[in-house]
Amino acid sequence: MFISGHSSVKVLERTVSYILIALATCLWELISRSGVVSIALFPPPSTVFFKLYLMVVSGILLQEYFTTLYRVLVGFLSGAILGMVFGVLIAYSRIASSTLYPIIAMFSVTPTLALVPLLIIWIGLNDMLAIAAVFLCSFIPLAYNTISGIRHIDPEVVDVAKTLGASRLELLAKILLPQALPSIFSALKLEAAMAWKTCFVAEFIALSSGLGRLMIEALNTLSVDEMIALLFILALSSYGFVRFFEELEKSFLAKWGYRV
Repeated sequence: MFISGHSSVKVLERTVSYILIALATCLWELISRSGVVSIALFPPPSTVFFKLYLMVVSGILLQEYFTTLYRVLVGFLSGAILGMVFGVLIAYSRIASSTLYPIIAMFSVTPTLALVPLLIIWIGLNDMLAIAAVFLCSFIPLAYNTISGIRHIDPEVVDVAKTLGASRLELLAKILLPQALPSIFSALKLEAAMAWKTCFVAEFIALSSGLGRLMIEALNTLSVDEMIALLFILALSSYGFVRFFEELEKSFLAKWGYRV
């Protein structure tokens, strides 16, 4: 009965969300068509979606989208995995903690995009520029959150596990990482969206391919409908990544006994 009621609430929430989106889209269409603002500067959604359709049919959007997707996946996955590995090593080792943690903490509050000019000089104008930017965007927050998650575990829990004879590997696999999961997934969800934004801006600033390149071309020709269509694709991709990690989080946390 409770499950049925919970499902009904979720269906109702989704229905309300869809209705609000539909109303907002209709309002946007009416305002654009009313003549209150220039239709060239504020095109209606019908024009935007038609432009999106033309970009898909021409093949240019898919080509550039998969270029950006490749950069995001390579940079994000490598950054997230290495970030968690380094986070565990730093949390485990006093020497690594005293030497590396201050660096991680300092760069955790430094905007990744502020490093793009340096990356342009060091790496050049190629795929690795965007991949490196996404890597840094993912690596530092994941390392920092992994360290923080492990350090906030109750020391008594660790002491009990050691008293019961848990090895260092068992301690890591069964106590430290499971207890740090909420902190790790919090960073994963945040950086999943930031990875797309970082790659997009890096392409916009310096590269001649990807969704960022399409945006700079649309800006140069004042194609506002194309610009909005690209922003829609970017937002949808970021949301898709976040939703993926939300579902992954629910699965992992439920497995380890967290309430989700």
